[in-house]
Amino acid sequence: IYLIFLFNEVTLEHPQEKNLDEISSSPTTEDENQDSFLENEDVNNVLNEPYKVLARKYRPQNFSDLLGQEVMVDILSNAFRSGRLAHAYMLTGVRGIGKTTTARLLARALNYATNEVDQPTIDITKYGIHCKEIMESRHIDVLEMDAASRTGIADIREIIDSVSYSTTSARYKIYIIDEVHMLSKSAFNGLLKTLEEPPAHVKFIFATTEVQKIPLTILSRCQRFDLKQLDEENMMRLLTRVCESENVNIDNNILSIIGRAAAGSARDALSILDQTITLSEYDSGIDERSVRNMLGLSDNSIIIDLFEYIVSGNIQEALDVIKLQTERGGDPLNIITNLGEIIHESTLLKVAKEKKDNLVLGPENFTRLIALQEKLDIKKLSRFWQMTLKASEEIKNSFNAFSALEMVVIRMAYVSDLPSPEEIINSLETDDMIKKKNLVDGSSKNGHSDRSKNKKEIATINSFEKIIDIAGQNKNLILKKFLQEDVRLVSFESGHIDINVNEGNEEIIKDLIAKLYEWTEQRWIINVSTKRGEDTILEKEKQKQDDIIDELSNTDDMKKVFEAFPETEITSVNKIEN
Repeated sequence: IYLIFLFNEVTLEHPQEKNLDEISSSPTTEDENQDSFLENEDVNNVLNEPYKVLARKYRPQNFSDLLGQEVMVDILSNAFRSGRLAHAYMLTGVRGIGKTTTARLLARALNYATNEVDQPTIDITKYGIHCKEIMESRHIDVLEMDAASRTGIADIREIIDSVSYSTTSARYKIYIIDEVHMLSKSAFNGLLKTLEEPPAHVKFIFATTEVQKIPLTILSRCQRFDLKQLDEENMMRLLTRVCESENVNIDNNILSIIGRAAAGSARDALSILDQTITLSEYDSGIDERSVRNMLGLSDNSIIIDLFEYIVSGNIQEALDVIKLQTERGGDPLNIITNLGEIIHESTLLKVAKEKKDNLVLGPENFTRLIALQEKLDIKKLSRFWQMTLKASEEIKNSFNAFSALEMVVIRMAYVSDLPSPEEIINSLETDDMIKKKNLVDGSSKNGHSDRSKNKKEIATINSFEKIIDIAGQNKNLILKKFLQEDVRLVSFESGHIDINVNEGNEEIIKDLIAKLYEWTEQRWIINVSTKRGEDTILEKEKQKQDDIIDELSNTDDMKKVFEAFPETEITSVNKIEN
């Protein structure tokens, strides 16, 4: 009843047959400040308004403002011109790249209407009837939902139940679902049928930072656009134009540091610029060092020092460097990121024919890096690179980021002296030949074999799970725990396994190879793959548990329990054996 009342109320306020000239005087009429934010020089002259951060103040207002997204804009332009409008769009990309803003611009384009234009178009430089309300996320026909906080099937049922109702005032009813990868499995399944054959007046726009978590059944029903990170040119263009509009003078070197720290994210770049402008207002002599200290970034020369200590195995000196950096305000995640950049630069110098400075290191640091990379081979540099990638995740998820950074540095220093997987395999093959030779020599010397005295049952392994079972049967709990929690299986066949594991596990993999030979009297080859592989056994068990909990939570009996006891939640489900 409430929905019908709301529908009638809005209908009276915005009747479909109302003259467009009358509607143009409504609060949603064209805003004189909504032209391209890169061209508007008077955008900062609005008086008596609360301060708005740069990331919101310079939010793109039309498709021409979407820097670096020319391919997507061209495709949409052709689609709108020919009338080939998809019923569902999937926008992917890193945080702060403009997914939500693009979704709102797309909603504006689909529902665009003015005195002159009354059809879908991406030429939305002027505000139409519905534009202001859509951009402010308060239009009754453009519904935004955050899947991070509304993940269940009950939330999706609300959408499914409402799609059959026609629009109130706009052309299309549009559902924008942000962070869609957070929806539960049952929620995705519930959305499938509606997403495949929605009513003609309904459009879906999804946004996600982790597209790999979206079921393929959902992706196949959407037109997908991968929003690109801003490259250096577009990032400098954005920051320079915003500085001009804000009437501030910041050196290009500082803007370059801000752009690199933002890692391609326009929102991050504007947030850092906002902070830098505030700092410059009280410090007219702001320089690169001040900005680096503000961001918790490390000086390149110090990071090269750290890398040299790691390569030489000088652990104490390496720990002293990171301790000094953190005491000065350096962030552990930024330190490991900068270390990864130095490793990347060293690798490029190793394989490049011409040694060209990237204008970031400076002549002195560039010379040091050339001398350092000549002491390393590609295998070691690749290993260090993989370790920094894993280390960034460890630092993010650690209870103590500084401790995690110390452990990573210690592991890298030790790993620099470890043999490569090929060297391990060659060593095992040599050991096998020596053992066989000794066995033959002993049999010949005694005149008979003593195998019958030491006969044992040889295990047959035909699956990865069988390896885990045998490890448990032989009381090797460390190996069993490693296989269950840290190993992602890529491929399996008898005598050959491809797995994905964290860097620094060479010793335990070597132990696994030796144990498999002991248990099966067969030589096994174990390759460490860069492919992600399947989930670990522990992750599979957790996912199975979550699916059961999700299914159980939506039963009528459990809903009654939740209503009676609001604080109740299901944490685990155990099977009771009769």
